[in-house]
Amino acid sequence: MPVAYKWHPITDLGADPKSLTEGELDSLKRVWANQKEEMIQIRTLDEFEKRLRREWAIETGIIEGVYTLDRGVTRTLIEKGIEAALIPHNATNRDPELVGRIIQDHYDALEGMFDFIGGQRQLSNGYIKELHAALLRNQDTYTVVNQFGQAFEKTLEKGRYKDAPNNPSREDGYVHEYSPPEHVASEMDRLLQMHIEHESRSVPVEVEAAWLHHRFAQVHPFADGNGRVARAIASLLFIKAGWFPLIVKRDDRARYIEALEKADAEDLRPLIGMLVLAQRTAVLQATEIAYDRPMASTHDAIAAARDRLMLRGRLSPKEWLQVKQTAARLHQSAIQRFSKVAQELQEEIGRLGKGISFSVATGISNIAANIKAVQEAGHAADFSEYHTAAQLSLSTGRTDAIVLSFHAIGPRFHGIIGVVAYLLPQGAEPVVIEDGTFQINYAEDFDPAQTRFSAWLERTIVEGLNQWRKTL
Repeated sequence: MPVAYKWHPITDLGADPKSLTEGELDSLKRVWANQKEEMIQIRTLDEFEKRLRREWAIETGIIEGVYTLDRGVTRTLIEKGIEAALIPHNATNRDPELVGRIIQDHYDALEGMFDFIGGQRQLSNGYIKELHAALLRNQDTYTVVNQFGQAFEKTLEKGRYKDAPNNPSREDGYVHEYSPPEHVASEMDRLLQMHIEHESRSVPVEVEAAWLHHRFAQVHPFADGNGRVARAIASLLFIKAGWFPLIVKRDDRARYIEALEKADAEDLRPLIGMLVLAQRTAVLQATEIAYDRPMASTHDAIAAARDRLMLRGRLSPKEWLQVKQTAARLHQSAIQRFSKVAQELQEEIGRLGKGISFSVATGISNIAANIKAVQEAGHAADFSEYHTAAQLSLSTGRTDAIVLSFHAIGPRFHGIIGVVAYLLPQGAEPVVIEDGTFQINYAEDFDPAQTRFSAWLERTIVEGLNQWRKTL
């Protein structure tokens, strides 16, 4: 059978791990520290953390195909708590009672990780096995496909490394090889030794989490459940560094697998980027939970208004001005880059016939579409506080556009400006470009923000043009 990926012993990080990350988390962590203090004061931090843990518990099973779950029911469980009674039979592909128990196992395992960190224990083979047993407490079997292509269920040994190969066959018929059983113990020892050495080198958490996640996945030490354990140990590193559990959502599955495949080819950057995006997304979720709480009574509404007024102006005008100035300069650089792209498009395509033209504008041609795109990207925007745009118009008999929306996110004292890139085909709904979100915060200096933005903008333009081409 052909092999798509041939197993080899895990490799270490290079000599300069910091070069693999753009360093966004350094400044964003200062923003989160201020926001966290505010949430403590208005008593919303506990609810936010519970919702985040529930989401982690649900999504980590969905992405592995352990169960399916309706999106509406997912939201209900995140908001109200993990209860099997809240899962209708038609909302999942398995028994709701079992699904509820599995999700609760995930949640309990995550809670145990906080205790592990509090106890200052060192990551070890013993703990990884404990984690596996906790995550898969209610899973008794796993599916095995024999040499004849026949599938059958085999008893799962929880908390024990595999004793048989577990190399999966892909849809294209190729095999992805993982560590042979006889090498698992030595490979796991090497993995943990390298990890300890990385800690002494102060490797950035997003780099170390991506490396540890991927190399663990390369070993694939358990018969089943390796993906859940990989995300759990990556979450462990983030939590220890003061961040959030790593949530990879169902909609990100294809990109996640692609990032892991690129890491197989010794390129960790896409996976690191996904991990950073997950942390950035959690910061934005905190804003929504803190200031958009459901109001069940007049008292709730008054209390929410009080909390907002209490914190108004917490961010100094100087800091808020700084993030606006950074956004304005990045907006101008986007206009300049769009102008060069428009010129190249005109030279290459404009000569093909009349009615074909490419131009750049700073306004929004479709406000409703802009609002929808920003909402779909997950930004709780405050357009009245800050809003500008850059638009690359693509006229080829119809007028389409690649749009960048710059807007304030959440209350003004948080000092965060988001950017959402989307394709707007004429007469159709906006489509957010893959990886088409960017974030500017008051704690980051302009130069590193410009470096991050330039790289993001270039990727966004390429992806946006590719999406546009497919509509022609």
